[in-house]
Amino acid sequence: MKPPLIVALGLLIAQVFGTSPAASQEEARSYSIVKYEAPTSGPVVDHFRPPAHIGAPGNRGLEYGNRLWAGVYASADGVVWFSGMVAGNGVVSIFHADGVKTTYTGMTDVWAREGAAIRQGESIGQAGRNIHFGAVLGDHYLDPQILIDESQGTARPRLVPMNGG
Repeated sequence: MKPPLIVALGLLIAQVFGTSPAASQEEARSYSIVKYEAPTSGPVVDHFRPPAHIGAPGNRGLEYGNRLWAGVYASADGVVWFSGMVAGNGVVSIFHADGVKTTYTGMTDVWAREGAAIRQGESIGQAGRNIHFGAVLGDHYLDPQILIDESQGTARPRLVPMNGG
């Protein structure tokens, strides 16, 4: 039996790239299985809340409350896609073998370097007060908590607000 996340990612890939469900299952098998973990030890203080439409309010990831200068770590193996300061906040984006790109925003210091291969748990910087952790596949935001839970074998249904409600 295929892991549910792999099948769901395959169907999402089909939507993003316009392939048939049968083809998307083949494409999903061609991606590596990636295991994710939380990028910091702080508690989640704001969960994923998909916006009703582009530009609408919401939270396109997880917000972690941290001690100032706490460590921030790569959630999975990958290649650093972007590393730098944006509007005074340290930002790192990592591209993973399953096609997901994770982002880490709100760091005081960034240590990861663009183009570098990075291992899960490797230090990428130091936290500001809050760290935003996002996950994107194609143009679609994913709930990072589902990636983490699925990787740990603790996946369970989560309710999120419907569009407009």
